[in-house]
Amino acid sequence: MVMQVIFGNYGDGTIALIQWAHEQGISDLQLVRVETGFAAQHPVWEKQVRQGQDLALSYGFSVQTLQAKPNFSELVLEKQAFPSPEFQWCAAWLKGLPFLAWLDEKDPACEAVILFTHRSSKALDLKSKEQYSEHFGGRGLCYPLCEYPDDEFYALIQRAGFVALGHRSWECAPCVHSTAADLRVLSAADQSKVADLEAALGQNFFAKEAISGAQGIKAMVEWTTVQPKTERAYSLGCGNPFGCGE
Repeated sequence: MVMQVIFGNYGDGTIALIQWAHEQGISDLQLVRVETGFAAQHPVWEKQVRQGQDLALSYGFSVQTLQAKPNFSELVLEKQAFPSPEFQWCAAWLKGLPFLAWLDEKDPACEAVILFTHRSSKALDLKSKEQYSEHFGGRGLCYPLCEYPDDEFYALIQRAGFVALGHRSWECAPCVHSTAADLRVLSAADQSKVADLEAALGQNFFAKEAISGAQGIKAMVEWTTVQPKTERAYSLGCGNPFGCGE
């Protein structure tokens, strides 16, 4: 039997895909998540991950948590630079390498099918039919939810017994693609960990802070609190293949 793998982070997309797989009667399924070392230090996110794992286990799926080595902070200090939306090297190092190493160990024949949570958008040309990717050793890739409209997507989350988060997963908090809304709820602990890295590097986490005039993460967060109509602190454009934010 071909092993099927969901590579996600227990955000809305992952929960919806777990429920979809259960309703499809899929049995041999692995849930794989990478701990980046930069996840939100927030009880809401900790509860989301824990309950997402419990959901997968209740359906008879296997759950795996991989550790990024080096983690985010160690990698930033090693490179002496923060990632950016234009140069998002963090996903490949933190998530891609440990995931590929795990795949090579568990699926040396490269027969597994990897299920991703992405849905179609202007930036992504996705098809629900299985595709193959050299990036993942020729393994099959599938995007089962790519054509799901919002109402059906959120109905999956509801049937799983969850309330939709309505924002990107907080596997990294903040992420280089965080919205202004994400930054407004960034915990004090998460602000402090970023401020420590900014001080060590002598750089701002968000290179485009000149847009706001803010200097440093705490000033950036403060700026977003007086911008209630600001949807994003900067433009998105994430095209990474590792399911970030899902």
